[in-house]
Amino acid sequence: MAGSRIPEKHHPRQLGCPDLVPGLSLKGWWEREEIAWIAKLESQAHIIREELLSLRDQKGFQPYRSPAYAGKTQAADKIGSLGTDSGSWNVFYLFLHDIEFEENCEKVPKTIEILRDIIPRNYFHAFFSAVTPGTHINPHNGPTGKKLRVHLPLVGVEGARMRVGDEMRYLEQDKCIIFDDSFNHEAWHDGEHTRINLIVDFWHPELTDDEVKFFSLLLKAKLKGEKFISSKVKNQDHLYAIIEQTKDMIKSNEDWWIS
Repeated sequence: MAGSRIPEKHHPRQLGCPDLVPGLSLKGWWEREEIAWIAKLESQAHIIREELLSLRDQKGFQPYRSPAYAGKTQAADKIGSLGTDSGSWNVFYLFLHDIEFEENCEKVPKTIEILRDIIPRNYFHAFFSAVTPGTHINPHNGPTGKKLRVHLPLVGVEGARMRVGDEMRYLEQDKCIIFDDSFNHEAWHDGEHTRINLIVDFWHPELTDDEVKFFSLLLKAKLKGEKFISSKVKNQDHLYAIIEQTKDMIKSNEDWWIS
C-alpha cells in the first residue's frame, strides 16, 4: 500500500509502475472476448464518432503534458514535459484523476451516457486521444496495476500501432484494444490522417467488489491529498496546474486535425 514493495511475482515490463498488486494476471494484452461489455461498447462507436467529429470546430482539446520530472522531453514553453519525441498529442478530457470536465462532458452527452451505462466498475478516467501523422508516444508505464485500459479507435486509424510489453498490435477502427497499462507501452502513428481514440479505464476484473470499494476509498483520499498539497505549493509543475495552464492553449483544431 505504501509503494515500498514490489510483488514477488511480477512481469519485468511492469517495473516502471509504482503501484502493483500481487496475485493479478501477469499479461499485458487482454482479448476483447474476455470482457463481456466490450462488444456493446463497440456497437456504439458510430454514435461516439458522430459526437467526436462535432468537436472539430469547438474548444476542449489541449496538449498532453505530464509534470517535468515524469518525462524526458521538456516542453519548449516550460509547462511540463511532452509524452512524444515526434508529432503531437492532444487530448479532450472527460474524467481524469477525480476531476469531471463538465464543459467537455456537456459537448458529448451521448458518449457520457454510453460510458455510464455500459462500463461496470468504471474507474472514471476517460478522454479522447488524438495524435497527428508521424507521432511516436514515448515508452512509459501507467501509475497502477489496479485497472485495465480500453482504446476504441474512431478515426484516422490506418497506420496506428501499439506495443504493450513485448507484443506489437495494429489498431482497427471500431474494434477495442484492452491492455494493462502498468506494463511498459508505446505507440506510433504512420498514417496520413490524425488518429483519435476514445480511452477508458476500468477496475481490474480480477479484483473483487470489496477490493474495488477499498481501493476506491484509498484512491479518493490520495487524490484529495494531492489536490490540497498542490493548492499550497508555489511550484506549478504538478498535474492539476499543468492541466489548467494548457486548457486554452489550442486555438484551432484545424491546425492539427488532418482528415
